[in-house]
Amino acid sequence: MRWKRAFIVMAWLLGIGLMVPLATVECVYRTALARVPALPQKVTGPPPPASWNQGAWVHSEHTATLHVKPVWPGTVLFTVAKVLLDGQPSRSPGDDAYPSGFKLAKLVARLWSHQLSNESPRAPSALEQLALAVWLTRTWSAEELLAFKAHHLWFGRSHFGVAAAAPALLNKEVARLDIADVAFLLAISEKAWDVECAPDRLQRRRDALLDGLATVGVATHAEVEAARSAPLPLGAPAEGTACRQY
Repeated sequence: MRWKRAFIVMAWLLGIGLMVPLATVECVYRTALARVPALPQKVTGPPPPASWNQGAWVHSEHTATLHVKPVWPGTVLFTVAKVLLDGQPSRSPGDDAYPSGFKLAKLVARLWSHQLSNESPRAPSALEQLALAVWLTRTWSAEELLAFKAHHLWFGRSHFGVAAAAPALLNKEVARLDIADVAFLLAISEKAWDVECAPDRLQRRRDALLDGLATVGVATHAEVEAARSAPLPLGAPAEGTACRQY
């Protein structure tokens, strides 16, 4: 009987020990989220094509399966423990330290925070952006996050969103984009001035994205080689372009 009582006491203490950090994480999340000036709205209208969704997902998540895993307190503690046990998380495409969809949710949170900084007196802090990313994993699907990414990425000059960038940079409508086009646009979105100032660097980023698409099976090696051999669809630098070392 004595060992049973000891077991019950230990189980009770263990339960309390787990509940406290879980409740603390959820409390911090809710407090930070409440301080975000406004929550993003889902994009309405025609969705991006499948080629965009596939390419943009691989660009953020380095996997082929479009699935967002909701982040709960237990997820946070498990991820922290995994990082502590494994060391600094790798930046390689095979990195699985974070829940599926979380890196894309962080990007959407950052894009929304940038928009808020132009519209409200106070931009969300780093902790508030993190809370917003957690909220997004709980409430938005992969397709909804990808539609927001497509609508808000900057592709240089006045090209905000892939619907504006595709006709201007590729002379194509969004619905006609193939995987090679998507890789090109995503490479531009990382550093838009490279279109006019550093096309070689832009091509290296595009090629790396194409390799990533082939690695996870979204594009075939034949498609990647065909895209690599085709010249980048770049026009002459616009008049008045001031390229500098950066």
